[in-house]
Amino acid sequence: MDLNYVFLRQQVERSLAETAASKAAREAHAELARAYERTIERKSGGKIVFPWHRNQAAQPDAEQEISVTQIRSASS
Repeated sequence: MDLNYVFLRQQVERSLAETAASKAAREAHAELARAYERTIERKSGGKIVFPWHRNQAAQPDAEQEISVTQIRSASS
């Protein structure tokens, strides 16, 4: 699976989670987004990290790590 595709799916799921009409749908989309985020971290060999997944005990190598931040869309 291409990393760009996984990023696209993660972003779509985060967007769908934000706009979902029900709590169940929000949670389902958020869980799918988290699964894609874990895939991104794994496929990048830990070079791309989502801070909300980071193990607090780990001491990542800051020179090789890319930290991803959540950004609200213009419509939010």
